[in-house]
Amino acid sequence: MNTSGDAFYDPPAGYESATPGAILGSRQVRVSAFSAVSMNVQAWQLLYRTTDSDGNPHAAVTTVMIPQGPAQPRPLLSIQAAYDAMVRSCMPSYTLTADDPAAPPPSEALLAVSALERGWAVAIPDPGGIDNRFLTPRLMGYTVLDGIRAAQQFAPLGLPGAATRIALTGYSGGGIGSAWAAELHPTYAPELNIAGAAIGAPVADLGAALHSASGRAAGGLIAMGVAAVMNDSPEFSAALDRYVTPRGRSVLRAALVDCANTTVSKNLFLNASDLLTVPLDVVLADPVIAAAITERNRGSAVPTTPLYLFNAVNDEISPIGPVDDLVEKYCAAGASVTYVRDAMPDLVSNHAIVGLTSVGGTFAWLDRVLAGERPEPGCRTTTLASSLDDGAWAAELPDVAQGLARTLLGQALG
Repeated sequence: MNTSGDAFYDPPAGYESATPGAILGSRQVRVSAFSAVSMNVQAWQLLYRTTDSDGNPHAAVTTVMIPQGPAQPRPLLSIQAAYDAMVRSCMPSYTLTADDPAAPPPSEALLAVSALERGWAVAIPDPGGIDNRFLTPRLMGYTVLDGIRAAQQFAPLGLPGAATRIALTGYSGGGIGSAWAAELHPTYAPELNIAGAAIGAPVADLGAALHSASGRAAGGLIAMGVAAVMNDSPEFSAALDRYVTPRGRSVLRAALVDCANTTVSKNLFLNASDLLTVPLDVVLADPVIAAAITERNRGSAVPTTPLYLFNAVNDEISPIGPVDDLVEKYCAAGASVTYVRDAMPDLVSNHAIVGLTSVGGTFAWLDRVLAGERPEPGCRTTTLASSLDDGAWAAELPDVAQGLARTLLGQALG
């Protein structure tokens, strides 16, 4: 469990009897926007009690931050990371605080810089919990919601408890965690004052993603996704083993112990057929495999908080069809959804690029909901030629540049 040798991640004896969100330990930390550039903020890590996918007691760590100066009531933004891995050194709590220059820089730290510049508090949980899971059904939602509960009660942050206005955001793997949290919020943590969730490229159907990513530059994410399900389910692993080539077994073993950037760089343009002895559709039709894939899709519950959901029409990792279907399902059940589709041509765009170009629209929407503005009820879908076209990015760019410059100069944020 504690592969890093850091005892902070070990929950104390008897923690199971604590309530979800209870703080089990805390420590002050230094956080970085890049491996060697510290953010001039106040930061702590909290070990807290949460719930695993089967409803049993579990534990996780979140990294929380506020601007320098006296603690005071302020909104809280929970940023879910696209860590996409199953080892401790890939988790945000490690990459945000690692002194190792080779540690992968957490892109979500750039979002944290913009949020802290606004004077908000920030929480970046390890959605996989202390067992470092990824794609595990429900678990990622529970860890996010309980991380917020822990932050609310952590006195040094100065948050106003149950009155804290909260928003969620995340892209790709972070969008998966944010979507789970938004769906579970009404039943698992209804007391949380979540004003909205900005969710990007949430990979609404894992099976469809395995098809669309095949043969693309980021095809190595196929191995990450399949290995994550193997990590959760011996039944899935046994069923899959009947179809996997020797090379496939080697690639999947490595994916269990590597961070996403390493797996992708080692498997550029990986095709699903490189791993399998039969066509991918045959594998996905296996009843055991199909059940495990379906269990990881969202849409079984409806968020009650307003959503800002965005996805590229030509996204190779989060195909647009299943996201359209998810939005339709949410809307038919009465959810409030602002849905933005980016139609930038595939030749000049990809999953990673839209993750950057959508930042302006995301923060423009988060600004409104965290200021107390509630979006109009109902659903609105907009297809843009590019997410750069809505004007929000031009308005956001000076603030992003200023936050980065202040970080690089070691100046206090916020």
